[in-house]
Amino acid sequence: MEGYGEGSRICNYGDKLIDNANKLALALTTRLDFHVAEKVDPTRHNHWTLRFTKDNLSPVAAGMCLVGHVVDDLDTYSLNECLISLPMNELMQIISGDLASLEGCYLYYDKIKNKWVRSGKTSGEGVNACFDGRGEKHKKNAQSKDEMRKHPLYAKYPAFGVSNLGGRKGYFDNLIMYCGMAYDKKGDVSKLCSTNSESSLLVWSEEAMEEIRKKGGNPRKHQLDAVAYLWELCYDLSLAKDENVSVSPGFESFGLRVNRKTEDGHQ
Repeated sequence: MEGYGEGSRICNYGDKLIDNANKLALALTTRLDFHVAEKVDPTRHNHWTLRFTKDNLSPVAAGMCLVGHVVDDLDTYSLNECLISLPMNELMQIISGDLASLEGCYLYYDKIKNKWVRSGKTSGEGVNACFDGRGEKHKKNAQSKDEMRKHPLYAKYPAFGVSNLGGRKGYFDNLIMYCGMAYDKKGDVSKLCSTNSESSLLVWSEEAMEEIRKKGGNPRKHQLDAVAYLWELCYDLSLAKDENVSVSPGFESFGLRVNRKTEDGHQ
């Protein structure tokens, strides 16, 4: 998997990594409960995507630790602190070059205030369903007042020099797009999508696959969408609560709706 990149060859596969992955999975489990309570509409608290996420917290936590994206000594961090390492070395890859044509999960880093502010996903069909296309869309939206009214990211990080709504925390121009995980949908993605427990990196329950098939079309395409959403949500849960500008519940195209009360009137 592309998202494991260079980090998987650099990190130590010892007991410390395993211990950190176990602690991260536990932390994500607790944070997911709060995420559901605060950002997911009550009518969707029993949604299948939440069970899919819970099933896969451990493998995603292992992947995040494997590539060196997670802080050490996790048991010293509180519920609201950021668990993602600062991008101080090659373990954090900026979206550029060949990586920009892939899909998956990305992170935005405020280079002025030195903090992570948002996770996101990109997947699907079309030439813009990649990191580069998604990044260009964000850049364009950060210049639009209409988009600022709809999305906290653009309201809090508008483009420099354009009229904005006030209350900004920085400028979009100072956000750097990093890779959380990535895959090449034109390549071999069988380890992400296999329903065989012995060959798959993820857990695909009968319920999850039934819901995937209900969407019609190519099941693998929908599986990859779910994979991107899964990693986006896990990175979202790892952000510091007061620094995370996202109010999204995740898995939007699969029907997980936002509780509008958390959005200050935005959808």
